[in-house]
Amino acid sequence: MKPIAPPVCSTCWNDIGEGDAQRGRGSHMRRKDQRLEFDFRQHGGKRKGAGRKAKNAEPGMPHRQRAMKKRGQTLLITVRLADGLPSLRRGGAATLVLAALSASSDRHGMRIIHCTVQGNHLHLLVEAEGRECVARGMNALLSPLARALNKLWGRRGKVCPERYHDEVISTPTQARHALRYVLQNGKKHGVVPQASIDLCSSAPVFDGWMERSSIASTPTAPVVAAVAPASTWLLTTGWRRLGLLDIRELPRTKHAGRPQRSLAQSSRRAIAR
Repeated sequence: MKPIAPPVCSTCWNDIGEGDAQRGRGSHMRRKDQRLEFDFRQHGGKRKGAGRKAKNAEPGMPHRQRAMKKRGQTLLITVRLADGLPSLRRGGAATLVLAALSASSDRHGMRIIHCTVQGNHLHLLVEAEGRECVARGMNALLSPLARALNKLWGRRGKVCPERYHDEVISTPTQARHALRYVLQNGKKHGVVPQASIDLCSSAPVFDGWMERSSIASTPTAPVVAAVAPASTWLLTTGWRRLGLLDIRELPRTKHAGRPQRSLAQSSRRAIAR
């Protein structure tokens, strides 16, 4: 006669004692002192050197809520490229940028009024119906632009790894400073002669020059299509009360050892005078 095997617990596959079998419990239920211990690896928490490392030499934009308080506001937006990429003003890149701006000049409630293409960054003067409109409009602009530039340069990876910087324009003085900063930015970087206008910007289609009749440059089709007409009071009437722009008028530059003032600070300084 074969011996009868003792009952086995279906949970831990250990033999069940006679008393345990009567109570319907496995032996693991009465061995409370036999427990497994887990050694979890210690990760996270506040410590020196924690967090994502910066991709560029300059610090990126902090992830704070965008400062936009009402509908129909004007913003100055700056988009910077990753380090080590070719210049946007050479090798057909400017044409791709203007084409991307043309496709996104009036989408998702954001309108691109003026623009400038520099070697490693873009400056845009836009009108938007709200914070979400700016986010959608910038995504519609930057995503196709990054794919087109990577195809042109034969590379992969992020083109604009950091968040774009934006500043709300709320006074006529700020609007005039913003127009001068965008349209004359090429002269600030020394890539455009002082008596000329930047053809890699919307300066050829700008109608607020003092010397408009003497400007011999003819707007090209990409520049004309890259921008939309202004609709806010600041960019149509307000800034003109402070005088038209001189073609030789340069944007403000930061002084050595001093931080650069924002447009709001410059506006308050001008009003105080």
